[in-house]
Amino acid sequence: MKVGACINRMLLNDSNVTTLVSTRIYPERAPEGAAAPFIVYSVVSNQPSDSKSGTPIDEAQLEVFSVASSYADTNSLADFVRSALDRQGVEVVINSQTIKVESVQYTNEVTEVDTDKNLFVAVQDYTFRILRS
Repeated sequence: MKVGACINRMLLNDSNVTTLVSTRIYPERAPEGAAAPFIVYSVVSNQPSDSKSGTPIDEAQLEVFSVASSYADTNSLADFVRSALDRQGVEVVINSQTIKVESVQYTNEVTEVDTDKNLFVAVQDYTFRILRS
């Protein structure tokens, strides 16, 4: 899915994010035993919007999970993720195809605790608007 590839590339292109997680950015779920900190993103919905005039737009809802072993580290990672994504409009090239992210909007955040794995998780919600060609 284009929006998943876009979010992955946007996060990998942000040095603040990669300083903390390197390339540990996963779609849908992290591998068992993944070293924290890491990021998981999930496309919750993707709704097309067609128009008789203008370029059609897909509007996708995503959740981004910033996972770390301490509350402070989780919040720092979540702040870097938000800076990398919120209010961004970028062109992302994937497999020689240019995908235009018209905008990204941060809409919500909650923090959870995974007591079984002793991890803190900041769950952020975003709306991505992707121009379809």
